[in-house]
Amino acid sequence: MSTFRLGACIVAAACLTGCASEVVRSPASFTPAAGATRAQIEVAEEATVQSSSGYTRVLPAGSLWELRGSIAQGMAYRRVNGIFTVEGAHVHEAFIVISSGRLVGFYLPVEQAYSPAVPVVLKLK
Repeated sequence: MSTFRLGACIVAAACLTGCASEVVRSPASFTPAAGATRAQIEVAEEATVQSSSGYTRVLPAGSLWELRGSIAQGMAYRRVNGIFTVEGAHVHEAFIVISSGRLVGFYLPVEQAYSPAVPVVLKLK
């Protein structure tokens, strides 16, 4: 094998192994929150969350989240003071999903899907 071909094979292999994992997701039936006023929560302490793709995201202390609805896995909250995303091979807008005081995953509104996360206990105000 020529040096050029060997080099090309090494570069191709490096590119393929460097690709990001896709965000794992499954269809989710979303029920919007009732009423004109939506409940809000505030993250008291910064929390780091690992998505299904292996990437981590930070929920900053002081960030506000508004209840937008529910799915089977829990209550879905959208960030009030900014857009929250999760990343894999693509970037997805995400609502955090909370059940029993723990962030358990993300609702992806565009895809109408749920993506699990490594559960994290959130300290809320």
